[in-house]
Amino acid sequence: MAVSHGSLPFKEQIDYFRGKVDLPTRAWTDAYAAEHDYAFVVAGAAKRDLLTDLRGAIEKSIANGTTLEQFRKDFDQVVGKHGWQYQGERGWRTNVIWETNLRQSYNAGREAQMADPELRKRRPYAVYRHGDSAHPRPMHLSWNGITLPLDDPWWATHTPQNGWGCKCKKFMLSARDVERQGLTIGPAPATEWEDRVIGENSPGGPRTVRVPKGIDPGFEYAPGQSRLANSVPQLRTHDLIPAPSAAPAPTTGLPNRQPSGPLPQPRPVPAKLLLPAKVSTPQAVTQFLGEFGATDAVPAVFRDVTGDALVIGREMFSDAKTGVIALAQHVKARELPLLAEAIKAPDEIWARLEWQRDQGKAVLRRRYLVHVLVKGKTDPAVAVFDQGADGWTGVTGFVDDSEQYLEALRLGVLLYRRTE
Repeated sequence: MAVSHGSLPFKEQIDYFRGKVDLPTRAWTDAYAAEHDYAFVVAGAAKRDLLTDLRGAIEKSIANGTTLEQFRKDFDQVVGKHGWQYQGERGWRTNVIWETNLRQSYNAGREAQMADPELRKRRPYAVYRHGDSAHPRPMHLSWNGITLPLDDPWWATHTPQNGWGCKCKKFMLSARDVERQGLTIGPAPATEWEDRVIGENSPGGPRTVRVPKGIDPGFEYAPGQSRLANSVPQLRTHDLIPAPSAAPAPTTGLPNRQPSGPLPQPRPVPAKLLLPAKVSTPQAVTQFLGEFGATDAVPAVFRDVTGDALVIGREMFSDAKTGVIALAQHVKARELPLLAEAIKAPDEIWARLEWQRDQGKAVLRRRYLVHVLVKGKTDPAVAVFDQGADGWTGVTGFVDDSEQYLEALRLGVLLYRRTE
């Protein structure tokens, strides 16, 4: 079988597609741009059972690598079963449904892979490559070879696919790749915006959208990126961890297993781990994000020492209502690197179900603990990062007895302990 989109499926692509929710629609304009990160739609498929079967046929192609001709056979069976009167000629319609879903799920899967911070450190650039479309678009051809940092804002609107039938791709590059291929990094082309009218024949009537010139309406987004941004844990304002100057109070939850041994001894770290005393909160946040390969504009997926994934992004520090940068109550800006240290190189990681009385349910929390000896400081420093489905909170600071402070937080299931 010839290799094509769908013939070599991979986990991130499959996970992206399976993470969608079926959404009945009357026209293709009912779900637009990044809304496709969350919704599976087939224009005109308004019945849920019909949509479920169409989705199954597409998922079969993605997960098993079946061809367009095989999809068409499944499509015919679904149409016959439900008596669906779809618009458009069979060959064209099946190609649009199959090609767009496979290509965009592929692109979203690749974007998820590109979010890996270690990979981004080795390959911090991306190049735009024009595909082999039978009728190439002049602007897509003009973008061929454009090389930019992965966090350049241009990619937010120009990451392929950039139109119906577009076969352009985006590839990661190392600095050596850039040199070897004779490419030049930046600057990004100026984006010229234009108004386009869509949905002239749809039941909902026409509307005007604004898109970059050269991109078909509905494709002016990076596939999967909105879903990644929404996975960044939010700063929670309830159930906080006490400051190092106070003793943590017991919480209600399970299990209540105590540690079987002492914490690893605090390890020494250089004084430069702490930021300057007058560092601003936005500056400290930007540096914190950089520790994980994220930027103010683009989140990154970080895998901790146990292999568990955590999405790191600016939204961790943004007030949900105002967007203003804010820190956890007991975290100081200059001590944010300590919080990063707790996530990247913890002494211990614990997991526990903690009961939330106000919500009437239990929340699974992961708690990262670390204590270190900062050169030039008398007392050890502690950092705690506590994260669950309801958000995150944290603590940083110096305390004369770090083991005593952290002892009350060592509760539940021990997932990891640093070896000395």
